[in-house]
Amino acid sequence: MSLSESFRAVAFSGSLRIGSTNTALVHLAARVAPANLDVEIVDWIDQLPYYNPDLESDLPEVVRRWRQMITAADAVIIGLPEYNFGASAVAKNAIDWLTRPIPDYALRGKVIAMLTSAGKGGGAQAQLSLGSILGLLGNEVVDAPVVQIARGVTRIPAEGDIDDAEIVDLVTQRMARVVHAIGGIAAATSE
Repeated sequence: MSLSESFRAVAFSGSLRIGSTNTALVHLAARVAPANLDVEIVDWIDQLPYYNPDLESDLPEVVRRWRQMITAADAVIIGLPEYNFGASAVAKNAIDWLTRPIPDYALRGKVIAMLTSAGKGGGAQAQLSLGSILGLLGNEVVDAPVVQIARGVTRIPAEGDIDDAEIVDLVTQRMARVVHAIGGIAAATSE
């Protein structure tokens, strides 16, 4: 991988809450991403309709735009809240729209990184369940270092500017690994 290679990532938060710590993690990821990774943050995930196969014949424009963005991206960064030991419905719905039509779906061959701020477990269950789905869809899930911030509301300010050195370091390392994984995929496909 050449340092001059440039890559694209789309990032979104699976939380709609104002002052979400998961949204703050997405913004931190964009801020600390290596210079050769352009991170575009999508803040309109809530505009996607509930996934319904009946809409495939006349695809809503917002879904078309969402699929095009992901198709063009090398990586997807997800701020993933954990609700009832699973991924939020908003995050899962956004993913579901990307898995159709089979076999030409948008979410394949991407590098995926999930960043979670949750209760005392830090969101491990949400990452485990969604990570297995994303892997089965043919993506490379970067899961190290672990970014599961337990009791994130006590460590991440509501205004979103994270300055906790440990969190910044973890997210910085994760973003570097995302770029490394993208470079590995790019090298393998060019051989």
